[in-house]
Amino acid sequence: MTKRALPASNTLMLIGIALSVFGVLLLLSPAAVGGAVVKLVALVLVVTGVVQLLQSLRSGTPTHRAVSAILGAIVAAVGVLVWFNPELGSGFLTALLMIFFVVNGLWKLFNAMRFRGIRGWSWLLFSGLLSLLFVYLLWSQWPLSGAWAIGVLVGLDLLLTGIALILLSRALRRAHSSDYLGTIQL
Repeated sequence: MTKRALPASNTLMLIGIALSVFGVLLLLSPAAVGGAVVKLVALVLVVTGVVQLLQSLRSGTPTHRAVSAILGAIVAAVGVLVWFNPELGSGFLTALLMIFFVVNGLWKLFNAMRFRGIRGWSWLLFSGLLSLLFVYLLWSQWPLSGAWAIGVLVGLDLLLTGIALILLSRALRRAHSSDYLGTIQL
């Protein structure tokens, strides 16, 4: 792999610091963050449903108008339901969070193997394995895990991913500054 093919270490460092800071902030108040996320999703659903209802008025055929209006009403109703019943919303978000952690964990594992020859790669591997552990923890407690899980697990994931990127950035910086690149096996 050439120096040009490696990611910029400054970019990785900045992303790592930002993710670490956001992770710590989420960990300070996980339930509040989880509740806020549920309310935000509910609001997005209501707005989306209302927009789709308004759009149905401009649809061409009566069938399209009816289908669009029904779908818009359903989306808006789900948003209102989630707003007034956050437990339902947090259960749904927790299920989505499990999907996210599976995909995110596999992505980290793939990239850890890609950077295997660079010092610090094991932190990315550890972060990927931890993401998959989070899936197991969520699954074993689902749907009871709720809002606190959203804040805690996303916070931990962001913090650990940030630390992994910072360490990887430092290793890449050393690799860029030396002739070490000839021995890197990716």
